[in-house]
Amino acid sequence: PGPPNNLLVTRITTNSCRVEWTAPDSYVSIWTYSVKAIVLKTFSSYPAFSQQWTFGNSTFRAEIPDLLSATRYNITVSASSSDGEGSRAYQLIITKLAEPEYLPPEPEVLGKYGNTILVRMRPVMNNNGPISAYRIVVVKSNDNQAFQKDNVLSYSESREQGLSYYIAAEISPKITGLVFDVGDGKNYGSFYNAPLDPEEKYDILSGIVSNFNCETKIAYSQASGYYKGISILNVPYQDTSGIPLLLILGAMAIIKIKIYNSRQRLTDNQELTLQGPMIEVENNGYIHEEEHIPAISHYRNLKQKVRIIPSNQLKIEPTNLLGVGRFGKVNPGTLHENDGMTTVTCYSIYDKKMNQDIRKKMLQELDILIKTGKHENIINLIGTSETRDLVVVVMEHSSLNLKALLLKSRDKLPGKFSTMTETQALEIVLGICKGMAHLHSLNIIHKHLCARSILITNDNLPKICNFGIAEYFSHNKIPDYTRWTALEVLKGNAQHSKSDVWSFACVVWEIMALGGTPYGNIPDDNDISENLVKGVRLSQLSYVSDDLYQIMLDCWQLIPDERPKFMDLVASLENLKDSHYIPPISFNVFSNFHYEQFYPNMELSVRPPF
Repeated sequence: PGPPNNLLVTRITTNSCRVEWTAPDSYVSIWTYSVKAIVLKTFSSYPAFSQQWTFGNSTFRAEIPDLLSATRYNITVSASSSDGEGSRAYQLIITKLAEPEYLPPEPEVLGKYGNTILVRMRPVMNNNGPISAYRIVVVKSNDNQAFQKDNVLSYSESREQGLSYYIAAEISPKITGLVFDVGDGKNYGSFYNAPLDPEEKYDILSGIVSNFNCETKIAYSQASGYYKGISILNVPYQDTSGIPLLLILGAMAIIKIKIYNSRQRLTDNQELTLQGPMIEVENNGYIHEEEHIPAISHYRNLKQKVRIIPSNQLKIEPTNLLGVGRFGKVNPGTLHENDGMTTVTCYSIYDKKMNQDIRKKMLQELDILIKTGKHENIINLIGTSETRDLVVVVMEHSSLNLKALLLKSRDKLPGKFSTMTETQALEIVLGICKGMAHLHSLNIIHKHLCARSILITNDNLPKICNFGIAEYFSHNKIPDYTRWTALEVLKGNAQHSKSDVWSFACVVWEIMALGGTPYGNIPDDNDISENLVKGVRLSQLSYVSDDLYQIMLDCWQLIPDERPKFMDLVASLENLKDSHYIPPISFNVFSNFHYEQFYPNMELSVRPPF
């Protein structure tokens, strides 16, 4: 077939766009349409993978998610038939500039000398666009005036408007890592670096300016001085004629080296440890049995329960990013052993850079994954590997999640509207149910159950993930679980085992709908709870039997205690699967059939910085 006609790309945002087209000129029947987003130029350090989506022959509009911001793309659409893939129609687009991914780090305050404050600028990464300039902002600490980042002006303009903060300098990003003298009386860019008042207390902030395609985004650091308990002017005044600046800085460097060396001796064993006792608290529904465990021995206890993998047997693919977790980045890798090679998922954790609270949280979530043990329907922990700088948590690998499999199966074969068979769909449902029964037997509550939380192996075996330390997301999007969440949780109550049961039934519907969005007819998440209170539930699909739908309705009972347990659901589903009477589902084509709509924007939200 020829290229699709009337290609139009609209609603371009920082991370998505809408693609529309009409049928191509063709003398054969069209089977599918393929939409590709090819990265041409980006500021992101994330791997620039081309993305592809496949749609049925009746689809002529698609919402394209997970794009990088401030990036030039080639959007192509092609049609496939029995003759293969046809010519592509294409359109070049540029996504909009997003806010900087991270706040810039606060400047390092080296000291106060007369009417200046000496700071060192620190570099910052921005995957959402260019870093066009750095800013130095001076804030008078004692004025207690709210800092409004959208109203930061020059020194003279700030004085005219009575503001207690101003831009002292705008400088090239190339000077990061160098010392800057705040208040030296010089001009930097179009800003005057006014001398400071020795009687005032100041905070020094850094800012990054990102200019791209006629858009500007600016982000400022948190306060570096007074508001964090450090009074800048409490640095004793030094007569620079009597004590050379280099001598002062040298003394500070010696002190830092001594502190570093003393800390280094404590961490030479390369173990994840905490100073002082660690008390385990509730985490994803799991409560540790021991209330007080010495921190140093806690990770040793964990290590006794898990395999230690020599670092020379593990090869991580650093340029292939699977996602980002709370404690580090997740990449694929290969485990070399017994003359064989296994693809694995590697979670790299720089534990030495963590503060005590974050390290404790990480240990708790690692403990959860260890406690799950081995189960064929749960992502399994293979082991951990340590180097001087980091700990790598090694898990089973699968490159396909259930959501992607369901959408991929939307294809009309002769007499069918799915490439997935009814038996395969029921086996996946039953496998998820068995995995959840195992988690609940260990008092682990998942909380985030949806099709995106299920990985699929090459043998179509479902494996539950996204709990404990096995939770990670794409670099810029995370699932919005509102449409899978139990009513009582939406109303503010805590998660519990029966709220997982509610979510499971939503996943069953999602499987039957081949990836359709739950409550796709309710565009606003805020309206979900109100409709559930009124008794609205996900509808029975015409090709789903009454018995299977009744199981789903039982899981959506208003009173949590009236919902079945997962062990009971396993028995019910096995009986249903083995029934020789009415089949639970049928993917046979019928008149007026249509796929349930899939709305990415209803299911995904922007990933917060971890």
